Amino acid sequence: MNSCEETANMSSVNAPILHVLVIGFHHKKGCQVEFSFPPLVPGSLNECPPGWKYLPTLALPDGSHNFDEDTVYFHLPSLTKPKQTIYGISCFRQIPVEKMKNRTSDITRGTVQKSVCVLSKIPLFGQIQVKMSLITHAYFEEGDFSKISILEDTYHHLNSVLFHTDIKQQLFVGLSARDFVLQWKHKALLLFKLLLLEKRTIFFKSPVHPLCSGILTLVSLFPHMIEEGLDESACVRLSRPMSPMPQLSDDELSPTENMPSNFPIPQKVENEENNQTNELSTTDHENEADGKEEIITKDSSKNSPEIGVELTESDSFEDKLEKNTSSSENVSDLRRECSSSDLISADVAQKNLAFLAQLSSDTCGFPLSIFTKGFLCQPYLSLPYLDLLTDINVRGYVVGATNILFKQKRQLYDILVDMENNKIECQDMELRKLLHLTTEDLRFADYIVKHVTEEKQDVFLDGVGWEGGEEWIRTQFRIYLMCLMRTSLIHDNCMEVNHFNANFVTAWRGTHNYKMWLSGINPGILDVAAGHPFAGQLSVSDMKLRFAHTMQNTESGRKINQAMISTGKAVATTSKAVGGAISQAKGAFSSWWSNLLVSPDPIQKDAEVAENDLNNDCEVTNHKHDISNMNSNNENIINGTVRNIDNIDTRNLNENGFHKPGEIHTV
Repeated sequence: MNSCEETANMSSVNAPILHVLVIGFHHKKGCQVEFSFPPLVPGSLNECPPGWKYLPTLALPDGSHNFDEDTVYFHLPSLTKPKQTIYGISCFRQIPVEKMKNRTSDITRGTVQKSVCVLSKIPLFGQIQVKMSLITHAYFEEGDFSKISILEDTYHHLNSVLFHTDIKQQLFVGLSARDFVLQWKHKALLLFKLLLLEKRTIFFKSPVHPLCSGILTLVSLFPHMIEEGLDESACVRLSRPMSPMPQLSDDELSPTENMPSNFPIPQKVENEENNQTNELSTTDHENEADGKEEIITKDSSKNSPEIGVELTESDSFEDKLEKNTSSSENVSDLRRECSSSDLISADVAQKNLAFLAQLSSDTCGFPLSIFTKGFLCQPYLSLPYLDLLTDINVRGYVVGATNILFKQKRQLYDILVDMENNKIECQDMELRKLLHLTTEDLRFADYIVKHVTEEKQDVFLDGVGWEGGEEWIRTQFRIYLMCLMRTSLIHDNCMEVNHFNANFVTAWRGTHNYKMWLSGINPGILDVAAGHPFAGQLSVSDMKLRFAHTMQNTESGRKINQAMISTGKAVATTSKAVGGAISQAKGAFSSWWSNLLVSPDPIQKDAEVAENDLNNDCEVTNHKHDISNMNSNNENIINGTVRNIDNIDTRNLNENGFHKPGEIHTV
């Protein structure tokens, strides 16, 4: 059975690929759909439904004419299901008109620009992009865009292959966490924590493919987010019906309706705090089982997710906290061990991380509900969707843009991530405090950066080994998030909360994704000990790390760096000039000294030296006499009496063995 027959037998509901499109650029009409299979609008191959009328501007992004080829990822809301996102993968190219075999009348420019786009129900961005890049090249090599059979075959082939593909094994193709860490270094953790706060964030870069890949790679650092957490990332019921979005049914509530008003810390955290310490003890497995059963029973007995008791500074909690502190010696290695040295040892850190990496995250509440209820994720957004960001029902967003207008409209964003210059711009001072990385955060980020950047012995295993590899990086961020989630359940005044930045934890507790997580039943998170995985005493290395981070990531630090670079260049230029002058002076002095001591006539010099050797005794006596005469002359000069020595009988001096031209004195 061929792929076409398999697709025919496959119901349209189960088919992962919805459409294969060709988007072209018309010199008068702009971007438009030229072909769709199956048709977007029944009975028409080149029309867009009203809810997707700006789809062509997403498939051919702004600035695409500056590049011969590239790929863009984008999200669309489903036309039929109000809580489903459609994932677009578009490969575009432009070729000279001379390569066209069938040149139509609408081609009036020197180049032809088109994109081949796939609309999918599953977020296999990289996997589909690899295949579509080859299809696009083949389609353009034909030189005749009227041959659409290759596009129909592509639709059937992709559905056949992806229907039998294990999605989890192909999720992160083209989303390199190593490249993300290498690009952002310690700022990768800052961006990771930024997404938890649900702020309005715009990423800016051109070309578009690194932009989209960077955003999706950041999203992929959150457990189960790519495969399960993007279902509503493009879905929102807007307040303006004229907006280019499909009209959802009335039963779909806006993010301001039916939103949990307040999710305080549940009572189970206080009541089970002492039991949780015993659960983590390797010497008391029975208490661990009993404690978990009691937690699950208490959670399941709650009728409303909003029911809970606020975590306050009660005496009972303080007493239990003291008990936990006093019994910390009996806690297993999962507890954060603070070394007596300046910093926790590498063995302790490795042991903690290895234990946490083995914990299952299935019952921890992943994925977090970040991209829900009006918080959008758009790897790329074109200019016609600009008004979408200002709708009152849009709580926030993570958006990629290549048009400079997005960057210039400061009222649109809280954070601007300039991927071209690796800069994160924030005008709000309060938000800067929330995103401040603590010393423990910097240790964690530095730990990842060092493992990723260190040289591997085997070049063939670079990037595919465990430590420093793709899966290893995502595991470290999962561990960090689990520790953060567990620590958020304890008291604000505890040192463990400060290790994650207490201001950040407080702000995160007020977000929608945290409230939704807290309302669920997530017993697995209690297997994690509260505290930062890199907690420890302050050391000199921490001070160096903080200084380096400040110098690289603050405006004043960058100014100091620039001043130091400019000063260094000036000093280098000045020292070069001074050094050149000194060298020139040395050369002139050496030349003068050589001319003074070295005879211009080597033959005469050799004869005179031989004669001096025969009359050595006489020469020594005469030299002493002449030197005494010279000293007498010098005394006369010092006393202000200048005697004329021009009348000295030169012949008499030569006869007495005084200096002759070219002669070398020996004493």
